[in-house]
Amino acid sequence: MRYLLLLLLSLPLTAQRTSFTPGGQWLDTDGNHIDAHGGNIIYVDSLETYYWYGEHYAQPRGAACYSSQDLYNWTFEGVVIEKGDIEVFERPKVIYDQANDRYVMWFHYDGDRYSIAELGVAVSDSPTGPFELVDHYRPNGHESRDIGLYFEPDTRRAYIGYAADHVNRTVRMVELSEDYLSVTENDVDIEAHCEGPGILKRNGTFYLLTSQCSGWTPNPATYYTATDSVMGPYTERGHPFVGDAGNNSFNSQPCFIFKIPGYRNAYLYMGDRWNGRGRTESEYVWLPITITEDGEMELHWLAEWDLSLFTPARGR
Repeated sequence: MRYLLLLLLSLPLTAQRTSFTPGGQWLDTDGNHIDAHGGNIIYVDSLETYYWYGEHYAQPRGAACYSSQDLYNWTFEGVVIEKGDIEVFERPKVIYDQANDRYVMWFHYDGDRYSIAELGVAVSDSPTGPFELVDHYRPNGHESRDIGLYFEPDTRRAYIGYAADHVNRTVRMVELSEDYLSVTENDVDIEAHCEGPGILKRNGTFYLLTSQCSGWTPNPATYYTATDSVMGPYTERGHPFVGDAGNNSFNSQPCFIFKIPGYRNAYLYMGDRWNGRGRTESEYVWLPITITEDGEMELHWLAEWDLSLFTPARGR
């Protein structure tokens, strides 16, 4: 009896997942709903581990971190930075600074009624925190709310796309410093009234995926393309969600595009299903992104799918 009890206690609280089920209930390895919204994923080669960061709506409020070896099953690593006196803490994005072996988090730092509209930046020596706040300010004097992050592996440069000025009148793209701790003056207006930017690069073309500005209500996303530079100029291309009967991006809002290592051209759309408000139980819509032979971006609804959709590549 004692052996049986010990065996039962050693078993995982939830069954091992082997697929994604967009919009469905997603539990961590402790059996709790994953609470990491509006964030991003990084893969740390030296640790052979994925880390997922996002807004943590349960107490304590702030940014949560989850770890995984397969992208399906996630272990809660804790709240890596608490919002404390920050009234609005949204859309945390983390990048690994390989040169200095540290982790840098950027996020939307704001006050009541979104009146401050700043970027916040924090740093940690570990992917699982704690992150310490370094600074917060308006980038080059511009208001900043929803943010996205793009890392260029060839140059190891990083860029933030941010919804800027006069309640997200436009999206701007700003290049970060070499240590990722500050913004540079390389800051351009994309001239698109949108938010929730996600960015990918394929065959020398940059794809910028955004939502419209409708608060917590989902809407038809729009994508833009630019040749040669993530800074643009960008051309509007249309709504990429194919068969989107509700005209609401499969009831989701973009938050990040993750290029999955170990596969050829494997791009993961990360979207949030807010259901009227950001909350602990808000769901996730993760789908594969297709770039067609004609260079069109497409997302198709899949009730269940796994990484076998992608073609494996040698090494990561």
